[in-house]
Amino acid sequence: MERLNNTTDLGAYNTAINVIGGLRDCSVIFKAIDSHFSQSDSLKELVNQRNEFNLRTEKSRTRIEREVRKAFLQFKNEDHQALIQEIFTERVPLQDKELALVWQFSLNNRLFREITARVFIKTYYSGRASISKDDITAYLKEFLRQNPSLQIDWSESTINTISTKYLNLMSKLEFLSPGRVKSFKHIRPSSEAQVLFLYFAKLLSPSASNILTNELLPVSFIPSEDVQGRFKKLSLKGFFNMNFNGVALNIELSHSYKGICDALYK
Repeated sequence: MERLNNTTDLGAYNTAINVIGGLRDCSVIFKAIDSHFSQSDSLKELVNQRNEFNLRTEKSRTRIEREVRKAFLQFKNEDHQALIQEIFTERVPLQDKELALVWQFSLNNRLFREITARVFIKTYYSGRASISKDDITAYLKEFLRQNPSLQIDWSESTINTISTKYLNLMSKLEFLSPGRVKSFKHIRPSSEAQVLFLYFAKLLSPSASNILTNELLPVSFIPSEDVQGRFKKLSLKGFFNMNFNGVALNIELSHSYKGICDALYK
């Protein structure tokens, strides 16, 4: 297992997965995003006055509001905000929105991004039919053992909860079957979603053009051996410019963040 640098640009580690994975379903996230853009700062109203998240205590409502905002309504810049606003409209298919939720949470939460890349994706492409809580707990324990300098003091119970809630979230996003055995569903992003992924990747590393070194690439749900071929086909449609020099696969976006959905979902 590789060691990780706890640098501020990559984000700190936290247990927000426990909150997001505890939501009853993902429709409440869609409602939160819609409310954010249709009425300024109305997530508070959704959570507290209308109790859309079905929470009993004020403490729970406060925590949910904070973590949903940090996970899905935190933006790096105006381009990022415009992209999310355009994706979560009626014209974009549900499957593409679910992928966008994964990419948005990955941008805003380091632990979710790394579990998805280093456990979920690796297990999926290994050929196994399912993933278990033990896969994630083993990864987390080894990660903590190898990185004592991070001074993360998670108990056995916390590690188990993170693992369970992560799998629950991926089930609610339709990447895994519900129930005790978490079997993988077939995951193949549409051509439109693959283009959207590049916009998320650019937000993570604005100054880097080489998609092959982008930390978000493993969570694209594109097999590594297919990356060049798939992006080459899409570049020929004019959604972005691509250049491969044998080492670097350089991507230059050709549409604005606000305009890309208009180009993709005509």
